[in-house]
Amino acid sequence: MTIRSTAKHRLSRPVSPVPVGSRRWVAALVPVLAVVTAATVVGAVSTAVAADNPNPTVVVGGDPQGVAVDPDGKHAYVASYADNALLVLDTASRRVVGSIHVGANPRGVAVDPDSRHAFVTNYSENSVSVVDTGAGKVIDTIAVGVNPTAVAVFPRDHYAFVTDFYGNTISVINIATLKLVGTVPVGIHPDGVAIDPKGQFAYVTNSGSNSVSVIDIHTQKLARTILVGRAPQKIAIDKDGKHAYVTNFGDNNVSVINLPNEVGVDLLTTLSQLNGTKVNNTIAVGINPRGLAVDSDSHHAFVVNVAEGTMTVIDTAKGTVLGSSFVGYDPDEVAVAPNSTAYVTSRGDGTVTVIEPTASRA
Repeated sequence: MTIRSTAKHRLSRPVSPVPVGSRRWVAALVPVLAVVTAATVVGAVSTAVAADNPNPTVVVGGDPQGVAVDPDGKHAYVASYADNALLVLDTASRRVVGSIHVGANPRGVAVDPDSRHAFVTNYSENSVSVVDTGAGKVIDTIAVGVNPTAVAVFPRDHYAFVTDFYGNTISVINIATLKLVGTVPVGIHPDGVAIDPKGQFAYVTNSGSNSVSVIDIHTQKLARTILVGRAPQKIAIDKDGKHAYVTNFGDNNVSVINLPNEVGVDLLTTLSQLNGTKVNNTIAVGINPRGLAVDSDSHHAFVVNVAEGTMTVIDTAKGTVLGSSFVGYDPDEVAVAPNSTAYVTSRGDGTVTVIEPTASRA
């Protein structure tokens, strides 16, 4: 495992006590301080020289990109871009136990809360495959916009939102009927999407506009645009719906956005709170951050740094970096299980790296 010092990107500061909830992550990261990673970066391209990944890995091949973990934590689902497949990992044995043929060049994947269906974006086919996870097969294919990348599911209102990267739109799917029910114009090159737990808004990162589009879920209209850093990639919202986190690929940092405290009370209150929605903090991470996830207790955010081959763990309460560990070459996305185990796809290695902080508790 490799760790990089946060001093590269921020001024030194006195070491503060580590919150109890963060100690398991510090213990998982600190033992690798002696291992060095050297990286030469030219523009957005990095040539990295590092020790072999000492973390547990699952070889999946096929240019793995999107990853999701089902709510019970028993399976992780990986979009295999080169193999046109959705791979199923058993999290207990850490083995690939299934491969489901989907559309051309799958990029993103999301699983509904009852673990019955997975939704997979097929980038080169302009479609979403709906997978019956129990039967292990595609039950429907839904045409969407141009080059779909990410997908987020909100089952309470039966919606899935899909980013159409070169369409500059969001496709809205009714997951009860499995029909496309709307298309919403957003910014340039939308990449990531997340839905707040209250079900009021969907938040979309526009990598070509340096912004986040806020979509009213019920009206399916643009409600607000928030300026963030350069080339924002992915977005994650904590479970209490208070903050959104955005990876800024071009600025090597994460934007933290304060979200409305209460929504849906009445229109005037909602709009007033939304007007106060803005970036209130930025956190320096590694080089070219992309993948992003927040754990179930909202205590940690996990950031994948593409050019460094690392994953950074952020203490969300303090807004500080706990450490960064090597997770393979050209890592892309991360998903976090209910027990806070992180699963990171590495495109250059054809692997999924598994980092389990609970192993450090003993």
